[in-house]
Amino acid sequence: MKEFFSKIFKKIKFQLFETDDLIINWNDFDKGVLLLFFGALNQSTSILWYWHNVKIKKQVQWLNIDFYPSRMSSLIICTMLFSVLLILCHYFKHNQKFRTLISYSSPALFGMVMIYGGYTVGIYSVPTVSGFVCIVLVGLVFYNRKILYGVAIPIAIFTVIVCYQSSNNMIAYAPLFTEALNHTQVFENAFWVRSMAELFLPILLISILFFEVLLSQWRRREKKIEYLSTTDALTEIYNRRYIGHQLNHIYTDAVSVIILDLDHFKAINDGYGHHVGDEVLCRVARTLESSIRQKDIVGRFGGEEFIVLLPYADLKQAQEVAERCREKIAQELIILKDKQQISITASFGIASSTGDLSQEELIRLADQALYLSKQKGRNCVSHYLEIS
Repeated sequence: MKEFFSKIFKKIKFQLFETDDLIINWNDFDKGVLLLFFGALNQSTSILWYWHNVKIKKQVQWLNIDFYPSRMSSLIICTMLFSVLLILCHYFKHNQKFRTLISYSSPALFGMVMIYGGYTVGIYSVPTVSGFVCIVLVGLVFYNRKILYGVAIPIAIFTVIVCYQSSNNMIAYAPLFTEALNHTQVFENAFWVRSMAELFLPILLISILFFEVLLSQWRRREKKIEYLSTTDALTEIYNRRYIGHQLNHIYTDAVSVIILDLDHFKAINDGYGHHVGDEVLCRVARTLESSIRQKDIVGRFGGEEFIVLLPYADLKQAQEVAERCREKIAQELIILKDKQQISITASFGIASSTGDLSQEELIRLADQALYLSKQKGRNCVSHYLEIS
C-alpha cells in the first residue's frame, strides 16, 4: 500500500511540476484522479483536526459532542471512499467505461463532500463561502462546461435547500459546533476563528497551488513555443524566420551579411545517408557559433545554407569573420563508425550596407557573391563588390 501511494505521489509530482503538458489539458480521467487525491487529503486532515480538538477539554466545550459520531463516521467513510477509488483507478485505468465513470463522478463526489463539510461548520460562514468560490474558480479553469455545470447545479440546489432549512430552523445551523457558540459573536471566539482558519487553509493552499502550477506551466509552455518558433530543430541555431526578424531589428548604417553553402553536400547525403548529412549540418552550426563575434547572429537559412548577421561590421570585418569560419569548417573531420573520414568545405558570399541598400537587396547581393564563390571553384570567400 505504501509503495502504491508513493507511485501515485511521484506521478502527481511529475504531472504538476516536471511535464510541459498543461494541467488544464489533462484528460478528464487524470483530472478525476487528482480530485480524488485532494479529496482523500482533505478528509484525512479533517479527521485529524476533529480528533485532536475533541481530546482537548478547553476546546471540546465548543464542539457538539452529539454530532461527533456521525461526523467522524462520514469523514472516515469519505476518506476510505476516495482511497478505494484511487486504488481502482490504478487497476482499471485502461477500462474505458471506468474512466468515463471517474471523469464525471470524481468532481461530483468532491463537490458534494466539500459543500457538506461547509454545511457542518456553517453554510454562511466566510470560510465556507470563500472555499466555495475557490473551488468554483478552479473548476471554471480546470473542467469543460459540460462537467462543470453537471456538478455545480446539483451543489447549488443542495446549498439553497440547506440555506432555506437552516434559516427556518428545520435543520441545525453549523451542527459541528454547540448552540452556545453559534448564538454568540463567533468572530470574537478564538476557537471558532482558529478552527475556520485550520479547516479553510487546505482548500486555500490547494487553490493557490493549482493556480501557481498552472501559471508556471503556462510560462514554461510559452518559453518552449518561443524557442521552437525561433530555433532550427536539427541544428539548434536560429531559423530563417528569426534571422529575418533580427535583420529588421538590427538594420543600421553598418551591417554585413554572410551567406554560406556547404560544398557537395548532396553527395554526402546520397553517399553516406541523411543521418550523416544531419551530423555534418550540426557540426557546421557549432563551428560557426564558435567562430563568430559575440554580437553576431548565426542561423540556418535553409537546406545546407547558413547565414551570419554582423551588426556594425564593414566589409573588411565581415571578410575576416568569413575567412575564419571557412578555415574552421575546412578543418572539421566527420569520423564514421567504419573509421571513414569526411572533410567539409563551404563557399561564402558577403554583402555590406552603409544604409544605401534595402534588406532584400543586401540578401540578394550576398547570395550572388556566394554563387560567384561556387564559380571560382568553391571553398572560398567572395563579396558583392566582385560581382560584375
